[in-house]
Amino acid sequence: MSRHLTMNDIARLADVSVATVSRVLSNSPNVRDDTRARVLAVVKEHQYEPSYVARSLSTSKTRTVGVVIDDIANPFFMELAKGAEQVVRQQGYTMLLTCSNWDRDVEHDLVRALVRNRVEGVLIAAIDPEADSIRLLRSSGVPFVLMNCWSSDNTVSSVSGDSYAGGELAGNCLLRADVQQYICLFGVPHQSSDERARGFLDAVAAGHPSAPLETYYDVETFDQGYEIVSRLAAVHRIDRVRTGIFASNDFVAMGVVDSLVDHGISVPEQVSVVGFDDIEFAARYRVPLTTVAQPKTTMGELAAGALLDRLEQPNRDGRRLVLKPRLVVRDTCRPSTERSAQLRAPINTTETHEHT
Repeated sequence: MSRHLTMNDIARLADVSVATVSRVLSNSPNVRDDTRARVLAVVKEHQYEPSYVARSLSTSKTRTVGVVIDDIANPFFMELAKGAEQVVRQQGYTMLLTCSNWDRDVEHDLVRALVRNRVEGVLIAAIDPEADSIRLLRSSGVPFVLMNCWSSDNTVSSVSGDSYAGGELAGNCLLRADVQQYICLFGVPHQSSDERARGFLDAVAAGHPSAPLETYYDVETFDQGYEIVSRLAAVHRIDRVRTGIFASNDFVAMGVVDSLVDHGISVPEQVSVVGFDDIEFAARYRVPLTTVAQPKTTMGELAAGALLDRLEQPNRDGRRLVLKPRLVVRDTCRPSTERSAQLRAPINTTETHEHT
């Protein structure tokens, strides 16, 4: 069934009245066991979640927007949430912030709780735009907008960065640093991280196809970035072979830089490092970090604006907004003048465009 299920749909599929469905969902004892089982079977099969928001419209609105982010310790997500909060507060809404910690089951439970608490809309930085949590939002009828990811369904609105272009910028930066080998550090599998990897690998393949290139996954935190340097020195001799490291977030990149300095490996003379996101600490780190900047606060603001639009016009078409990244060159990766002259300059502007 392509549209959102209603109680009428559940009643028809279970061959009962709408009143019976309502009694089952409210756990009323005045329902026969076989009837209750039939209704609940239909509810489970179609992942139906009652639209508490729609139910409350006839009485009063909650004026609350739920937000689900992946990692509350990562400044990227906090700046994203900050941008969203500024917009919803200006329009008289309260924001309820939750965090999945990259756990799909937790994300699903958080969405369920938000729906049951009658939020009027949800902003979600989903682990997977096709996950059960998103299917739950669809079935509930609660308006939602994706952040930092996007859906193949053009009815779903989203705001994200151009991760592929960001990966290309990082690749081109390390190409200009004239390194001999490349190492990529990626975290939890995610749509945006996958695109960053693809952009980076394509850039290196085009600009330095003969160079050794290694990729490591499940490197997500500062501590994991710090700890992997010992392995990279043992396996890839990064203390002797001129190396470029791309980390898919700034937390990992700063952990790498910290460890390199502690191991006595010079940055950027021996190892060049490029991060991603340009969090607030990146410019003030012990070795200021070269990174790919995303307009994080703007992403949150635009996502919140898109959600408020959907609350005002529930039937409007979805929109995918994509924000262009830019390269911020600091001390952990500086281009070689000779190598730069051989390569095309990367795009270095910040733009917003809409996918149709």
